Amino acid sequence: MRAFFGIWDFEGGPVDPFLLARASLLVRQFAGSKAAIVQRRSLALISETDTPDQKPAPAAPQDAPAAPALLWSGRLDNRAELAALSGARPDSLTDEQAIELAYARGGSDVFSRILGDWALAVVHEPERQLILGRDFAGVRSLFYRTHAATVVWSTHLAPLVLLEETIPALSEEYLAGWLSFFPEGHLTPYRDILAVPPASFVRITPNGTTSRKYWGLDSAKPLRYRTDRDYEEHFLSVFRESVARRLKSEAPLLAELSGGVDSSSIVCIADRLLAMGAVTSRLDTVTYFDSEEPTWDELPFAAKVEEQRGRIGHHIDVGPAQSVSQDEFAGGFSAVPGSIAERSPAAKAFDRIVSENGYAVVLSGLGGDELLGGVPTPVPELADLLARFRAIQFLRRSFRWALAKRKPILGLWHSVLAHFLSRGNRESSVLEHDWSWLAPDFRARNLSRLGAFPARFRFFGPLPSLQANAAAMEVLSRQISCTPASAEPGCEWRYPFLDRELVTFCSSIPREQLVRPHQRRSLMRRALAGIVPPEILERKRKAYVSRGLVKVLASEWRLLSNAPLKSADAGIVDAVSLSLCLGRAEQGHHMPVLPLLRSLALEQWLRGLEAPIVQPGHSSPRRPAEPPAPAAAQELLGRERPN
Repeated sequence: MRAFFGIWDFEGGPVDPFLLARASLLVRQFAGSKAAIVQRRSLALISETDTPDQKPAPAAPQDAPAAPALLWSGRLDNRAELAALSGARPDSLTDEQAIELAYARGGSDVFSRILGDWALAVVHEPERQLILGRDFAGVRSLFYRTHAATVVWSTHLAPLVLLEETIPALSEEYLAGWLSFFPEGHLTPYRDILAVPPASFVRITPNGTTSRKYWGLDSAKPLRYRTDRDYEEHFLSVFRESVARRLKSEAPLLAELSGGVDSSSIVCIADRLLAMGAVTSRLDTVTYFDSEEPTWDELPFAAKVEEQRGRIGHHIDVGPAQSVSQDEFAGGFSAVPGSIAERSPAAKAFDRIVSENGYAVVLSGLGGDELLGGVPTPVPELADLLARFRAIQFLRRSFRWALAKRKPILGLWHSVLAHFLSRGNRESSVLEHDWSWLAPDFRARNLSRLGAFPARFRFFGPLPSLQANAAAMEVLSRQISCTPASAEPGCEWRYPFLDRELVTFCSSIPREQLVRPHQRRSLMRRALAGIVPPEILERKRKAYVSRGLVKVLASEWRLLSNAPLKSADAGIVDAVSLSLCLGRAEQGHHMPVLPLLRSLALEQWLRGLEAPIVQPGHSSPRRPAEPPAPAAAQELLGRERPN
């Protein structure tokens, strides 16, 4: 995992040495090794250095144009394919060298051919042009900020936030999206700092900034086989390759094992690859459990996988007894709002496990539920038939699903048609939820960002099921984009279900392969039979737990309510209404617990923006500028994002 940072004055002005020293200190906090600085008068680049045994770059073909400066962070999964573009041997190249040669040949067109989790920056000095690119799912982050003729960019947000003497003005668009769901992928919590959107690249010149998508899921072509077995074999092949790509590591790996089919399938496939000698790293597991919750005791299911692999993993208790103490609650600066769970003893136990065992990679099952039929809905399948005017098949499948769901067929048809038609007044839809603890003006300005609205299907163009998968990928990339960076510089998260080839395969096959009446996750269960323990494959959908969250909610509010709310001063929440809503939740009334938890986490984050921050060259900590009074909150948040 590599970190990089750059600052460039297009007009040729010198780089401030004090800013460069501060940036170097901040970047080193995220670098797993030493960071090197390359500086010219108006341009400075800071990049995590490679290992000493890195192969020297091969000579570029004589007819290739001069390669621009390229900064790379990530894992390249198809080095051989990219090396072929330049005629070089794959085993003679590092990932970065393969990218450099491919870019020299194809420019930004090569981005659509890069497989893996990655972020890159390409500096064209003669043309005064900067190109920033990011992988299709947004697993690797890349941020930038332009001011006058200067652009600053970084793989981590904190260096951009802390580069100046004061914390940048906040983005209301981001905060509203984060409170209710997940903000758009190009936003950050700061108005003038933006993120490169997933599956896109940004071109920055003295004349302005443009953003362009280089790949979209709607380009996936339908894939049809004659038998179920053909689909099962293809799925196993693609999934096995996805897991193998993410097992490449010289250090031990850790996999989340929740007892569900997603995480269990990753571990079981990984074990087979390890047994075959395809990879040599050690893989351990970590399981979160709460024995006090009868609907969420994962240990019995995780134990089935542990028994099969012959090794017990790490177990972390996340029960109500693991609440945050006053000392732990104090926290400190974080570049983005985080969940309350990140400060819990369970989170500290996870960090300790990673640190003490030297894990370099954590495997997560995120994405499996969304892309492989975790939600047993017939809507995408029936919408496909309706959009292709296959009336007979539509009627037959509708009756089968109506019987399976025990739902009137007219109600089923209404659900399908509703996805093609306007959803009506968004304001009334939003206000069906209880957002009464938000400040009225803030709520009125952000109705379009409060709540999650399903994408409206189009009759023409890609199949509705493909549109649904594209919408699911959008949600997943938003979720990943607003997740705080790991506290461990050398540790990265990898997501086998977010492999581009696997996502494309799942979006290209008929929806009835993924979900069938009475057969949730049909393809996974069929393909993984004999690989994943049957108790897990046959397990019913895991229950959602909220009882413990209500206890956490009450505990957090008691810790926060001893001082005026920063979020109220900023015009985001109404303190009195928030207190009333939290009291109702604690009394057992039905309340949106997760948005309330996020409101408290937002308050904690705002207080953390005032935490002491070490300034390069100073032995004592500094504080950002004092937070504005309520009258100045309009300027703090900014009502509109600049063009």
